[in-house]
Order: sequence, then structure tokens, then C-alpha cells
Amino acid sequence: MARRDKDLAGNHAEVIRQIPTANPRLPLPLIPERADRIIHLLAQSNTWITEADSKPQTIYASPSVEDAIGFTPEEVVKGECIHIHPSDETRLVEGATALAREGRPFREVIRMLDKQGGWRFVEITSQASYVSEDGRYQSTSLNRDITELVNAQRGLRDSEERYRVVSEMGRDLITEGLPDGRLVYISPAVEATFGYSFDEFLEMPGQTLLHPDDMPVLRAINDQEHALGEAIDYGRYRARTRDGRELWIESKGIRYETRDGDIHVITVSHNVTDEVAEELRGRELEEQLVAGQKLESLGVMAGGIAHDFNNLLTPILGEASLGLEDLPEDSPVRERLHKVRGAAQRAAALTEQMLSYAGKGPLQLESLDLSEQVNEMGRLFESAVSGKTVLAFDLARDLPRVEADAAQVSQVVINLISNASEALPDGAGTIHVRTGAIELDSVPSKALFAENLRAGRHVYLEVADTGCGMDAETQKRIFDPFYTTKFTGRGLGLAAVAGIVRGHRGAVEIESEPGHGTIFRVLFPAVETVGASLPRVGHSGTVWRASDTVLVIDDDASVRELAADILSRVGLQVVTAADGREGIEIYSQRASEIRIVLLDRTMPALSGMDVFRELRAIDPQACVILVSGFSEERAAAELRDAGLAGFLQKPFLPEALIDLVREQLEAPAS
Repeated sequence: MARRDKDLAGNHAEVIRQIPTANPRLPLPLIPERADRIIHLLAQSNTWITEADSKPQTIYASPSVEDAIGFTPEEVVKGECIHIHPSDETRLVEGATALAREGRPFREVIRMLDKQGGWRFVEITSQASYVSEDGRYQSTSLNRDITELVNAQRGLRDSEERYRVVSEMGRDLITEGLPDGRLVYISPAVEATFGYSFDEFLEMPGQTLLHPDDMPVLRAINDQEHALGEAIDYGRYRARTRDGRELWIESKGIRYETRDGDIHVITVSHNVTDEVAEELRGRELEEQLVAGQKLESLGVMAGGIAHDFNNLLTPILGEASLGLEDLPEDSPVRERLHKVRGAAQRAAALTEQMLSYAGKGPLQLESLDLSEQVNEMGRLFESAVSGKTVLAFDLARDLPRVEADAAQVSQVVINLISNASEALPDGAGTIHVRTGAIELDSVPSKALFAENLRAGRHVYLEVADTGCGMDAETQKRIFDPFYTTKFTGRGLGLAAVAGIVRGHRGAVEIESEPGHGTIFRVLFPAVETVGASLPRVGHSGTVWRASDTVLVIDDDASVRELAADILSRVGLQVVTAADGREGIEIYSQRASEIRIVLLDRTMPALSGMDVFRELRAIDPQACVILVSGFSEERAAAELRDAGLAGFLQKPFLPEALIDLVREQLEAPAS
């Protein structure tokens, strides 16, 4: 092939030397050795030379054409083997014709079939080499096979087009920029999400959209050394939109080197605002559930402790009272017994607060206008605050009524006002007490103690202060018994509020931030009518005697003994039972003579409720008085429909027990 190349090169040179030099438009002759070297060099770059006459028709093809498209130079000169793609043929013919007639050079990229039947992309650069005597131009062409280059460029364009289409169709937020933060591309989703155009993004500083609290972390990540191709995790951060909304964004990036050697960073981000909000709601619900379970557990514990304390206080209070009756007026022991009874009554008041916290405190329900209730106790509320405190009332008129215990509602207001007063620096500030009505479409998501709250009409009591406010951690604990941020041993103030609200089927809402004061809002369900509560009796104080038989069923021996002692003093015959089964057995044998049963509500094995059903099964007219350390309201809810005769709250005074028994014995037969 080298010898053939040399011979052809010589022939080519000979042709060139025969060109007349008188024509100034003709090129200078080529030295044969130089032409040979040029043809050989072109062959190494998939390039071959062709010459065409003025027809135009190929009259020469360099040997390298065979390496490029598979046809020999002789086959090319004959012209029968050359097939141009139909889409390119017109352009090639027009260019060659214009060159032959006018000497106008041309450059085209056309498709040509190779000997194997595949299309090759060929770049043809042609210009006039000399002019014949008749004025027509003959030409020389460089033909270069650029198929691989075209395919590579086409692949790159296809890849870029796919990248563009995916970027524009997807919801991903795609940006491309330089390591210094300058952007070179943003996807349409970025513009749509943040409301800024690409030109506006270019004009604003890189960190304009970022939340100030998140910038240090993002800057530290960006300043780290990241290898090419290494994934960069920016995590979650906050960014602001054009209209001021705050979005949560999650981003990952990668560094790569462009064809020009520049380093670019492509970042793919997602708007995860809804996901973050859902996670936050989930955490809040979980925290509320945990708080509810915690308060419920504390409530059960407080109720159990209060019940046991009431059992202990019952004989202390009762025996002290009986001792005072037995002692002469001048006995020095009377003063000691008065102190014992006073201490027992104070302890009973404490257990009542514990029952209130547990939502099991005694309730004396009545129809109340909340505004009137607060207004009537205005002076008492003023005594609960410092002289530097301004107490302002904004009480709505004509409120719907609520079914509530007036004393407990007053305790709620006093505790909230006292708590607000303690939050004021040195007692100086303002406390606003407001009332109003609201229609709830659903239970507020952040309402506390709302397990029994229902949608509908509600009346609210609001106590707002201008004090120090509370952080989230404090808010989680303020209803814990004996918790305080002021001093040790504060007591059950807000804990009792929680129990009272539970007992009234209400809820509590809190708004507070450190340094911005606190608002407590207590919701009570509005009612149209007020249900009847169990009858309560006063203490007659008169001497009364009877000879009927009373059955006392209580698992606490001291309570049984006290009840027997009190009732025996007025002539009643007393039979006692240490548990429910024994009481049922006794009643089944002596039902005809037993006029009244004193039944403890909480006992092991069989509860008071179970025993009550068994007694009624024996005698549907059995007269049963329930005795409990829990509240009358709780007992009434369980037993009112069953025909409970009465209720006695532990601890009780002797006269309370006697009055209740007397009322039942003297009641007309039904």
C-alpha cells in the first residue's frame, strides 16, 4: 500500500505540474515528496483526497479511501459504488455544481454507504484547484469520516435532552452551579416552588433564601472537601419563598468535572414541608398520648391514695367526734380531741384535692352562669394577688349555662389567678380574666384533658398574664402534683385544676412563650338542662333513736367498728360483714329484718357494684347506702339508674351518718 500511495502521489504531482502557471489564479506546484507525506498523514486521520473535473465527476481518490469506506480508489473513480443518503444528495449536488461552474468552495456533512452497507458520516471540504481553458473549474476535496464524532455528539445531545426533559417534567428541585455558589441552571420546579425567575436567582446573594439558624450547618457542609462523584448530604433545612412562606427542603448533591475541566455541583432537592408537618403532628400526638397516660397514671395513684387516706381518716375523725360526745365539758382531753378532729378534717380536705386531681372528687352540680360566678367572687380573687397586680375582668353577658360545681369552678379560677400572679415579676403586671362562648366543630388538637370533650357549644374561662411565660418543658410538667418553678412544696393547685376539668368533661388550652406571658383557657360544655344529683341531707343535730337493723359491709375493720358504734348509740341493731361475699350471705338469711345496708364501694374480690346487684337480686326493694372515699358523682353515674338510696362520703362525721340513716328509715314506703 505504501508503494501504491507513492506512485499515486507521483501521478498526482505530475498532474499538478502540467497546470499552466500563467494563470494567476492557479496554485503553485507541490513537491512530490511533500504531497506523498501529506496524503499519508491524512490517511491516519480517516481522511482521503478526491479530485473532480468540471462535469463534475470524480477523477481521483487517494488510497486511504479504502480504509475509510471499504471501496478501492478505482471503484470510487468509476462512481458506481458511491451511494449518498437521499436527504443529503441534493445539498451535495448543488455544492459540487456551484463549485464547478463558479469556483465557489463548499463544506457539507453527508451520509454515505460504506462497503458493508452501513451509513458513514463524511465531512467534505471542497475548493477549486485550477481552471480549465474553457473557464470551468476543477476541484480538490478533503473527505473525513466523522461517524464516531457525530455519534458521540449525538449521544451527548440526547443525554442533555433527556436531562432537560426529566428536569423540567419532574417535581425535583434541580440546580447546577459552581463551588462558589453561582448558579448556571435551575429546573422549572425551583422557579415554581420559590416564585423567583432564573435571572432573579442570579442577582440575589446565595444565602438569601436560607433560614439564618440553618446557614452555619449548610456552610460547614459546603466548605468540606468532597471528592468528584462523592455524594453530598445537606440534610433538611428551611428556606423562604417569595411570598414569605417557610419551606422545609431536603437536598443531596454531587461534584463533577465538565468537558472543559470546570468543577460543577448538581443538587437535587425535595420540598418536604408536608412530611415535616406530618412528623411534627405525629410527635405532638405521641407527646399528648404520653402526657395523657402519665396524668391518668398519676390520677389513678392519687385516687387510690385518697381513698386509702379517707379510710384511715374515717375512724380518726369519727372516734374523735364520739370521744367529744362522751367526755364531760370540763375534761382537759376535749381540747386535744378537738385538735385531732381539726387535723383530720384538714387531711380530708387534702384528700379531696387529690380526688379532684384524679377527676373523682365530690361534685355538687348545679346550673351556673360562669360570668356571674366569677363576678360574685371578684373580691376574693383580688385578695389572691399582689397589690402591684392589675386584675382586669372582661365577662361576657348572657352566656349559655354550664352544669358544674360552683365551689370547684371557683377553685379553678383562684388557682389560675394565683399561678398568673406568681408569674409576674415582683407581682407587677396585669392579669385578664375573660369569659365567653365558642362553638367547637371538633376537639382542639392541643387541648389537654380532653378525653371526654365533644364537639358543640362550650363556655370558656380565660386567665391571661403578662408574666415570664413558660417553655415547652415547663408546660409538660405544670399539672404534676407539687411541681413548681417558684418554691418547694407548692401543692396541688394546677393539678387540682386538671382533675376538676376532667370531672366536668372539659379541657384546658395553654398559649405561652418565655418572655411573652401565658394564657390558660378552660372549656366547659354548655348544657340546656341540668340533671338531678343524688339527694344531700343536712345535719339535724336533734336526738333521735330507732331500733331497726342495719347491715354494714366494709373490708376496713376500723370503719366497720366506727359505723357500728355510731349507729348503736341511737339504738339501731348493727350487723357487720368483712367483705362482699359475707355481706351477701348475711343478707340472704336476714333480708326481712335488715332495713338498711351500708355498702363500701371499693372492696377486694367483689366490688360494691357487684354486691349491690346481688343484694337487689335477693330483694329488689333493698335499701342500700353507698359509702366511698370517691365522689358521689362517680357513684351516681354508676348506680343512679339502679335505685341507690343514698351516698355517704368518707371520711364522715357521726351526725352525717345518723342523719342519712334516719332519712331513709323515716321515708314513706314506695
